[in-house]
Amino acid sequence: MELKDIFKMEMFKNSNDRSYLIVIAILTGMAAAASLSSVMSTGFMIKLPLIVFTILGLGIFSLLYPFHLLNTDYKNRVMSLIFASGVSREKYYFVKIGATILTCFIAMFIILFVPILFSFFYPNFFVGIMQGLIEKIEILPAILGFLAYIITLTTSVIITKGKISGIFLFFGFLFLLSIIQSTILFSVVVPLLEKGGNESLFYHFSSAFSIVQIVLFVLISLFVLRRQDL
Repeated sequence: MELKDIFKMEMFKNSNDRSYLIVIAILTGMAAAASLSSVMSTGFMIKLPLIVFTILGLGIFSLLYPFHLLNTDYKNRVMSLIFASGVSREKYYFVKIGATILTCFIAMFIILFVPILFSFFYPNFFVGIMQGLIEKIEILPAILGFLAYIITLTTSVIITKGKISGIFLFFGFLFLLSIIQSTILFSVVVPLLEKGGNESLFYHFSSAFSIVQIVLFVLISLFVLRRQDL
């Protein structure tokens, strides 16, 4: 089986997952309703629950959806069949990661950016949203952070063989990483800024930390996957 065929199979499987397609549709509708309620200045008792539940839903979805995509092959015992067909574990790992990242990106794009199109009919509100996104979002750190998030979650899934305990392991990794990041930030970056360093240090530090996190967890995943009994 060729890698491109595995990738197509993964994308087909992800795009036909009806339960999560319904969830994506619901979250898109909630995000659109929250966006329109802000434009139309609806009552506070209507606007607040929409915004709160949309943010809460996105937070839960951003964890459960990639976890579901990553652990499916463990639950269905497909991986052993794929490896038996001659596909190396390393190549399969990167194909799986690529398909998961692309699927999650498409899902989040639909949920977050499709509702913004509704506000296009309200020019002032639309321009305000776009200016806020351009000014507040650093593209490179955001992309690297997203990749680091997915790869760390993948490592948790691989170590626990797709079990639900992988979510708790993932939170453990995030907690440990936050401690390390904060320690370096306040012991190295902040003193440099106080000595007259450029504020772009935060930008570079965030990007560099994400790159190190990606490389580290890719190596851990491959090490465990090579030795895993499936």
